[in-house]
Amino acid sequence: MAKKRAMIGFKGVALAEIKKNDLTSYEVGEAKGIPYAGSMTRTPKEKSQDFYYDDELYAQKKDVSGEDVELRFAEIPLARLEELGLGKFDTEKNTLEADFNTEGKSFSLRCACDTMDGLPMYFNYRVFDLTGIRFDNFTTKGENLKVCEVIVTGVFKRPQLASAKPYVIRQAKEDGTDLADCDKWLAAAETLPGV
Repeated sequence: MAKKRAMIGFKGVALAEIKKNDLTSYEVGEAKGIPYAGSMTRTPKEKSQDFYYDDELYAQKKDVSGEDVELRFAEIPLARLEELGLGKFDTEKNTLEADFNTEGKSFSLRCACDTMDGLPMYFNYRVFDLTGIRFDNFTTKGENLKVCEVIVTGVFKRPQLASAKPYVIRQAKEDGTDLADCDKWLAAAETLPGV
């Protein structure tokens, strides 16, 4: 019987800081998980770009347009925002001196999507440039409680290393014996080209 791979859920979001992204190499550190994922919306951008002969000679850096992305989380722990370089967390006062200036902040974004058959699909988007972080409130059902939602926006892009693909997809084995390895893969550091 064929497995039903239709995606029905979204979880396991993790961001790994990009340490190197140039024409010769791509390197990211270990990913830091963000709990309470709500939704991810991707909007493809259509844009043509002309390249001329001397571009190759001068190896000029080109901006490769990708997809606009919006991620919504029910919450992001303040200590995790500090780990991502978005402020300074005071453990005694339990406060974050926030700096949501996203200029130059790029991560590898990993996530898992549940499927109808219970075997998740795993995604590693290699370049996710942050464009904004904001807080918003939404009302729950029940007694109409207010929840502080964190909205992270950014753009998926290609790594500058020509041999590096923009994303990697991993599929769990049908018998589920590699689920622990898949979870480790979401958090692992990555260096390209491999040694």
